[in-house]
Amino acid sequence: MDTVSVENEVIMADDGIVKPVAGGRATIDRDNRETVGDVTAKNPRMRCREVSVFYGEKQAIHDVSLDVGSNEVIALIGPSGCGKSTFLRCLNRMNDTIDGCRVIGDISLDGDSIFDTKMDVVQLRAQVGMVFQKPNPFPKSIFENVAYGPRIHGLTRDKTELEAVVHTSLDRAGLLDEVKDRLGEPGTGLSGGQQQRLCIARAIAVNPEVILMDEPCSALDPIATARIEELIDELREQYAIAIVTHSMQQAARVSQRTAYFHLGDLIEIGETNQVFTNPHHQLTEDYITGRFG
Repeated sequence: MDTVSVENEVIMADDGIVKPVAGGRATIDRDNRETVGDVTAKNPRMRCREVSVFYGEKQAIHDVSLDVGSNEVIALIGPSGCGKSTFLRCLNRMNDTIDGCRVIGDISLDGDSIFDTKMDVVQLRAQVGMVFQKPNPFPKSIFENVAYGPRIHGLTRDKTELEAVVHTSLDRAGLLDEVKDRLGEPGTGLSGGQQQRLCIARAIAVNPEVILMDEPCSALDPIATARIEELIDELREQYAIAIVTHSMQQAARVSQRTAYFHLGDLIEIGETNQVFTNPHHQLTEDYITGRFG
């Protein structure tokens, strides 16, 4: 198998597998918690500046600044409890549903603050869709799972338009050929991988600008995971995508930029190949080379 040859503690093979090698070059020590790397994106869809999250008196996220760019996948990685999922949920105000959770800082979508009093949170969550760790189809038919969003948001004028949106969304999610003859059957009757693709079809049916994915493959087998990863690569041509993953191999395969979180701090952000092959912060290198996780 061909590999990228670098003088570092990790190399990334053609199949995206991250492997440790000798001779690391990380230069920022573990005690420095200032973010290393460029937090901006070339064509940002969302901008986050100095975002902090509190659960009661406990601070879970510390002054995180980060852009989510159009037509790219940014992977959020880090050990359990580091704040990556908490940060992801800030992007469409899902943390609003948690008692005692408080978010400060600025997050904007296309230049408009998502915390503005004029912001319709329901509309925000249509524009910034979420795909969760565990597939969660509605207890409805496959058709109605996808039709639900366009119907409640008034995106179609008649049944013909609605059917077209459903078929197009299922096709873009790579599911139409598998379910086109049983659209009236329950979505819960699909396999795990099919259910996750149904949830993705449901998310894109309302014409979002950003898609958030919180460990979308953690409950799936390798074959279903590979199909979802292929789908993510296809979808980034039209959307901005942020994905939380515990799998460094998955981050290496699907993302163009990677952000490493540690104990609520954004430690390092950069192009995925750079973060994995030449991390600049010692904490990033420690995590990637398996010293902790």
